[in-house]
Amino acid sequence: MKTSVVIPVVLAQAATVSAWGKLGHATIASVAQQYLTPNTVDQVQAMLGDNSTTYMGNIASWADTFRSESGNGWSSGFHYVNGHDAPPPESCHLILPEDCPPEGCIVSAIGNYTERVQNKKLSAEQRTQALKFIIHFLGDITQPLHTEAFGGGGNNVTVTFQGYKTNLHAAWDTSIPNAMLGISPPTYAANITDADFLGWANNLAAKINLGSYHKDVRKWLRYHALPTNRKGAERAAAAWAQDSNEEVCDYVMKVPGNQLNGTEIGGDYYQGAKEVVERSIIKGGVRLAGWLNLIFDKHTGFESWH
Repeated sequence: MKTSVVIPVVLAQAATVSAWGKLGHATIASVAQQYLTPNTVDQVQAMLGDNSTTYMGNIASWADTFRSESGNGWSSGFHYVNGHDAPPPESCHLILPEDCPPEGCIVSAIGNYTERVQNKKLSAEQRTQALKFIIHFLGDITQPLHTEAFGGGGNNVTVTFQGYKTNLHAAWDTSIPNAMLGISPPTYAANITDADFLGWANNLAAKINLGSYHKDVRKWLRYHALPTNRKGAERAAAAWAQDSNEEVCDYVMKVPGNQLNGTEIGGDYYQGAKEVVERSIIKGGVRLAGWLNLIFDKHTGFESWH
């Protein structure tokens, strides 16, 4: 598999549905909450005006609601970047900045809103909006199909999941995570509860703290050594996007998308996808926590991790 990133991220109609759906986004935010430093918690809660136990999970999908409201369509392209590589699994790579159009993508958006949340010349409302975007986009960038152009990021690949008609992108956003928690029907997100995402986040945190993912934490935070200014944030986001895009070749479209079209993916494909989803959501939580700690407390909070 060919992989390359030209660092200092494109839009060609990738995602039209929300990465991870309500369950995935809230779980990533809830995993991150468990690794925030006390100072970061105080500042984030104050900016969000929420001291509840689900203060980040409550707004994790805000950016999807925002972009669907009248006049906010300008933010739609910020949720993804399209890697214009050869169709997977032949190659998965991003070439930046060519793959990020002038109107923006998720890589440039993470850079922009990282800068804005720290800009005390902006109003409190503007900085809070920037924080909400960061919480959402660090979740979006871990969904592999938010980094791939082929088939409109999988939106144009029609599949069925456990008998329900959907598309490959929506299956990864919602159906696969929901099925992992036994939520039925898996294609439906409206019945997600706080207990669902809090319980999953606690289970995933146990795997981070003492389980199979413990050894990977420092690797996932590698690009947190970059400064949290716009340029540093874009470089970090470019690396995170490349990491996600490699999952497309490694599993998501290891069977080419045109061969997946019209197939049932709720069997063996789903069994293999569960590990990718779990790992991606854990990465998102760890990276989000470390990034917010850098922004608000000048260190990742994972310095003593071993």
